[in-house]
Amino acid sequence: MTVTMSKTGLGSALAAATRRVHGSIQEVVAAQGLAVDQWSVLDKIAGSAGAASMSEIAEATGLTGPSLTRAVDKLVTAALVFREIDARDRRKVLVDLSKRGHLVHADLAPRVYSTERELLTEPDSSLAELLRVLEGMSSAQSPTEAVAGSE
Repeated sequence: MTVTMSKTGLGSALAAATRRVHGSIQEVVAAQGLAVDQWSVLDKIAGSAGAASMSEIAEATGLTGPSLTRAVDKLVTAALVFREIDARDRRKVLVDLSKRGHLVHADLAPRVYSTERELLTEPDSSLAELLRVLEGMSSAQSPTEAVAGSE
């Protein structure tokens, strides 16, 4: 199988899809004064069994160190999360939801997830297919291996 690139290019197409999805999510989370990066952090922690390390959050959200630190700082300032040093490994910083963070997540999560479902099921949307391909790539092999293996 030969891979043909569109005129847009993979990076540009993924960036456009990301902007579309983030724009829709931003409309929902803005009601609580959050940005999409902050929502991603909040959602990752809510899905964890207890506190999550900064490295776990970075891996799950794709945020770089400085972006993650800024997002967590804003969530701490808004009293949605708190940070603590891991008692077993003092090099690790753990982040957990506060009571307010749980309430905000419980309020936003159904609306964000509904928005995501709408994006995936709207007529003529190719986002569902994109999601399937991306999940396949991330679970099977590295992107370089995926492209090389498809030739």
